[in-house]
Amino acid sequence: MNQADDKKLIDWIKNQEFSKVAFLAECWDTHENEWYLGFYYFIQYLKQENLDDVLAKIVSRYHNESSAYCYLGDVANKIYDSFNEQYIPASFYRHAISFNAYNAEAHWGLFVTSHSPDSCIRSLKSDNESGQFKRLGYKIDNLAYHKTQFSKFSDQDWQAIKRFMQDERVKCGKEMLVFAHFYLDETEEALSLIHEMDNVDIEIIKTYFDRGFISKELALSKLYCFSFDQLLGDDHQSIYQAHVQEAQKGEANPTLSVLIQKAFRAKEYKDVVTYYEEAPEDQIFMQHDAILPLYYLLALSYLNHAPNKQALMLANSKASTLRDESLALYQAVKCRHNIDALERIFSEREFLNLQIRFMGAYQEAIDTLNNSLLIKHYLHEPMSKDLDSLKTKWNNAYHNHQLAEMKAKLANGDMQGDDFQRLHNFGIECGEFDFVINSINEFHKNNTPTMSSYNSIGVCHYFKEEFSTAIEYYKLALDLMVSSKEYSHTIISNYISCTEKLPDIKIEKDDLDTLRNKYNIELTNRFKWDIFTAKTGSLFKYSPFNINTIDALTNQYLYLASKGQLNDPIELPTLSKLDSDSLVEPTNYRICSLSNNQNSMLMWSHYAQEHQGIMVEYWFGGEFPCGVGVAKVDYADHTKRNREKDLYVFNQYLLTKNKEWEYESEVRIFSNQKETVGFYNYDYPNNDRDKINAQIRSITLGCNFPENKKRLIKNIVNSLNNHRKSHEQKVVLREALISEDNNFALEYRDIHM
Repeated sequence: MNQADDKKLIDWIKNQEFSKVAFLAECWDTHENEWYLGFYYFIQYLKQENLDDVLAKIVSRYHNESSAYCYLGDVANKIYDSFNEQYIPASFYRHAISFNAYNAEAHWGLFVTSHSPDSCIRSLKSDNESGQFKRLGYKIDNLAYHKTQFSKFSDQDWQAIKRFMQDERVKCGKEMLVFAHFYLDETEEALSLIHEMDNVDIEIIKTYFDRGFISKELALSKLYCFSFDQLLGDDHQSIYQAHVQEAQKGEANPTLSVLIQKAFRAKEYKDVVTYYEEAPEDQIFMQHDAILPLYYLLALSYLNHAPNKQALMLANSKASTLRDESLALYQAVKCRHNIDALERIFSEREFLNLQIRFMGAYQEAIDTLNNSLLIKHYLHEPMSKDLDSLKTKWNNAYHNHQLAEMKAKLANGDMQGDDFQRLHNFGIECGEFDFVINSINEFHKNNTPTMSSYNSIGVCHYFKEEFSTAIEYYKLALDLMVSSKEYSHTIISNYISCTEKLPDIKIEKDDLDTLRNKYNIELTNRFKWDIFTAKTGSLFKYSPFNINTIDALTNQYLYLASKGQLNDPIELPTLSKLDSDSLVEPTNYRICSLSNNQNSMLMWSHYAQEHQGIMVEYWFGGEFPCGVGVAKVDYADHTKRNREKDLYVFNQYLLTKNKEWEYESEVRIFSNQKETVGFYNYDYPNNDRDKINAQIRSITLGCNFPENKKRLIKNIVNSLNNHRKSHEQKVVLREALISEDNNFALEYRDIHM
């Protein structure tokens, strides 16, 4: 091979494919291509060969060392052109300047690669002083490509640039002059130039527009269409109209794709449909990411039109290749279609005996809204509001339907069991407070009042803003609660909330502390073990093998860690609605983390002392002491968590983690009182209800578990088994090892005692 284009040569040099550039050895010093000499220099450098001969040739060709190193800087700038490699050419330019402090091209190269304003001005001054006016004009025109650095220039720098541009010997455009006037705050001069120029930078236009110095029409006329958004912000209607006017000029921009996007954002859905349906077919199918049919399908949905089958087929056919914006739109289409399906079902009134959360389409819509890409998209918020609005409408209809049925049962004398409570709950949901109050008073004539019935009357008066009456009934409910020892966090919360509406009523500090304590206990008690908590009835805990672990194993307890002891700094996060004045006492909560994942390489590494620790399997019967809760952890996108930080605050605080932790499949035991909680295998009828009904079933040693500690762990297991009753399973001791069939996975085997 005798030659190649520069781009291929650069790729081969960067990839060190030296065999492909071997031909340069024969022509590096004679070839007419000016870059071959520099390419050969860097090839020899990468091969760690002696550079004396090639450097001497470069100095000879460019007459001095300063010019030679400046040339090498230019070559390096071609080869190492990414932003994180710019230090390489910058080094050569600095070396050139060390030989000649007035080398204008070296200073310019240093400005381009290191963004030094001083180097820029030195280069321009050198050209001016040496009479290189053509080159000076070229550099000034090219300054516009470095406008992100303009804020670093001093007033003195801008005065120099303006002076050069006003020299009639320097031929250049007006763009930099308007920048000079702008940064020197010479408003009148800048505005005069703006009227003369065809296009002006968005930073200048937006500043003068925001200050009211130019009209919106003038501002838009001076901008390229891709800058309209920056000028107009969230005024999507104006942005779209500006693009429409630009399109009428018949230029290449804006494209059909941009017009459709802007029309959609402006909620001009009919225009979206028109653009799509009237577009040449090749323009639609040339969209590799299916973005046009997706906007079209969304527009049809918002117009209450059925989805176009051809567009839907096109979008689905490209689903596996979608990325970023297009994938978010695809999720949005799925969500909209589920919302549309629910709207159709609601309009037919077929499922009013079900709450919306039991509908498959609703569950699918929620799952789609939880997609991380859609969460970050602007469509997420309006779609969430649409679904919430539909949920409210649907559930209101459901509650009214149920209330009507319960009223019919009441009229027919068919009320049984909890029917009265259901009647009152539905009445409250439907806002029929007087009906509920009268109904409960009638109920009390023949039945003993209950906590729930008193509380329901209190709720009705509270919603009617009759707080003095509400507090009387809340107090009656509270007294029954205390006497029956059937504590309810709802009644406690209602009572305290109502007192805050009545300045004449004050709860004594000791009484308030007692209520807060009971509230937190009962709130915790709501979270009970169920069949979904653990996949097999067992949970697993990865731990280092240290004195604390040994103590917990031998004395049969679980340790609940405080916030400061957790490895994730945003665990148990600070939330505005949870503070010292709230009913929930966040600083007192402690947690013990277990997992449904019994074979996690990451968890062995993170929690089990880099595979030197152990994994304990705990079997749970399901009984937990009062004030100790258990629940699976939910994992959510951090953007969604931040957006919903004031909703479901208890769950957000205690039972939600960022999605990055999802591999842990965590189940959390928690309490606001206890640092440790004991466990043992219940043996009815005589049980210690202050402990968890649980038992160690197995202990697995990490694949790097120290040999000198194996005797100790065997003794612990033997001790545990010696205390087991004949009908109880023995603790199994296992060890982890790298799988013979898969070098990237662990397998477990029993250790025979």
